[in-house]
Amino acid sequence: MDDNKEKLAESAEEVTQEINTEETAEAAEETAEAVEEAASETAEISDETAQAIEAFEQTAEGESDEFTDSTGISDELRELQDATANMKPAKKKRKLMVPIIISLCIVIVTAAAALVLTLFFNKSIEGTWFYEQEVQTGYATSTNDEPPTMKVGYYFTFESGGKLTFRSGTISGSGTYTYRTGSVEGEPIGQPVVDMNFIDPFSGQTIEQTFKAEISGNIFSGQKLKLTSIKNTEVAIDLEKKDYKKPELKLDGDFVADKEVEGKWVTVQNSMGVKYTMTYELKSDGTVTITNEQNYSSQLSGSSKDLVYTITYEGIYSCNKGKLEIVYDMAGQQKGEIPYTVKEKGNVLTISGAQDIDYYKVGSASADEIMNPVETTAAPTEAATEKAK
Repeated sequence: MDDNKEKLAESAEEVTQEINTEETAEAAEETAEAVEEAASETAEISDETAQAIEAFEQTAEGESDEFTDSTGISDELRELQDATANMKPAKKKRKLMVPIIISLCIVIVTAAAALVLTLFFNKSIEGTWFYEQEVQTGYATSTNDEPPTMKVGYYFTFESGGKLTFRSGTISGSGTYTYRTGSVEGEPIGQPVVDMNFIDPFSGQTIEQTFKAEISGNIFSGQKLKLTSIKNTEVAIDLEKKDYKKPELKLDGDFVADKEVEGKWVTVQNSMGVKYTMTYELKSDGTVTITNEQNYSSQLSGSSKDLVYTITYEGIYSCNKGKLEIVYDMAGQQKGEIPYTVKEKGNVLTISGAQDIDYYKVGSASADEIMNPVETTAAPTEAATEKAK
């Protein structure tokens, strides 16, 4: 019985192997047929693709010939195409940041050095310098042997270009200066000196002196300037750098306008070789500016060019019964009254004082005439003509 079972099992196993062999053969045959069919289809596609490529090349060649005939640059295009085809994409390089950083560091260090020099070692005289002086404001009396005095502040402003302004209160005088190194006998050789030439607005006198200039301090501790006269070393002025502060002025009452006097008025006088140009500018807001320009000809001054000095008074005004009430600051607030009249249809303003002076409205024919006089040549006399013969 057992032998029969074993024989039956062996027979079944053989049958299974035969079946598997037949199935494998059939599958392999089917696979071969599929591969052959795919290869055939691929060949057909390749033939079609080759035909399409050939047709495209023929078309392109025809167009290229036409393009060559019309432009003559087909060869260059082909070379460019070949070169482009052989080109490899360039590798991106990282930006060089180090040189940029170094440049920025140099700029920052330079700026910092300039700032340090400006803050701590700036020895330029340019700017506004202030000093105070005790001045006499009256006279001694029987009850007081000492005349009254008060402290008055003065400002020197040295501008670039050599312009100098001497100011106190609301009054100023202009001039010039030269900041240089001492180089002649009597001067501190190799040290800073300043030549100053300006008009004193209080006395009306011109001052021309050379001072030794010593600058100390810095912007934090405060800068100091000591001016010592070269001619008289006992004359010395100690100044500090300080901005000019214009005093506040007030009228006794309300501002009263007079439309007839509003505007700018000018007069010109010549005396002893000096040309004086004086102006009144009275504005509708109640402010007034009075100027006195003195032009010294080069022949009179002995200079290579004319010297011009200007005294300027700034203040406020009001009109009261034919008088200009003018308030200004000179060693404290001062007030002056000036009689005036307006005539010749509003073109002439007469200021009365020790003598009457006519001022002409700027823009009028009279003002143009005195501001721009026409030079005339006198006709030769008969005697001069006869002598010339």
